[in-house]
Amino acid sequence: MRILWINPLGTGMYDEHIRKIIKEIKRPDVEATVVHLSKGPIHVEYHYYEHLAMDEVLQWVRWAEKEGYDGVVIGCFYDTGLREAREIVSIPVIAPAEACMHVASTLGHKFSILVGRRKWIPKMEDNVYLYGLEKKLSSFRVIGFTVPRMIAEPEKLKEAIRREAKKAVEDGAEVIILGCTIESGFMKELIETLKVPVIDAVVVSWKYAEMMVDLYRKVGLVHSKSFGYEIPPKEEGWLQ
Repeated sequence: MRILWINPLGTGMYDEHIRKIIKEIKRPDVEATVVHLSKGPIHVEYHYYEHLAMDEVLQWVRWAEKEGYDGVVIGCFYDTGLREAREIVSIPVIAPAEACMHVASTLGHKFSILVGRRKWIPKMEDNVYLYGLEKKLSSFRVIGFTVPRMIAEPEKLKEAIRREAKKAVEDGAEVIILGCTIESGFMKELIETLKVPVIDAVVVSWKYAEMMVDLYRKVGLVHSKSFGYEIPPKEEGWLQ
């Protein structure tokens, strides 16, 4: 099994962090590749930055299928380009928010999402509604970190996550979702401290991808091509 993880950012500064986590939790028979974009912003905290990243993200997704990869993870909790990617390939394409929210909904009555900045909430809340899980959402909690600061100050990040996660439990959350792939690497420690399920976006989206690739390879189960993810017609000339 070969799975490609795409960091939809114009920097490799996050790649080793992601590789380390995947190496610790992936199945032995799975080959993991982590890539980033050749150019673009070092985070996608703005809708405009997402737009700038989209084209190359989709190029990587197409490349993965042509090169024989079995699945792809788009490694941003905004789920950048997820629907677009599923239109243009037949292999499973996974993104963290969708995978983590659905897993969280099976682990407790309600979940809270810990975000870096208040700016992130509108896009993420839109995704909660898009995925039909608004009744499962307890709250958003803001930890006060940009994505670059997360990678630069992991201990302070951990402290902020503990603080806001405790408040989220007070909000009524039974499950905590860490709402950024860089809020990662200490899932087990947080579960032991907080005594509630804590979802690391890298761990859960990667394991979700392994499951979906298994289902695709063994029984042919993959996202539908009937309507929402219908492939663009080749005769129109835009999908080469």
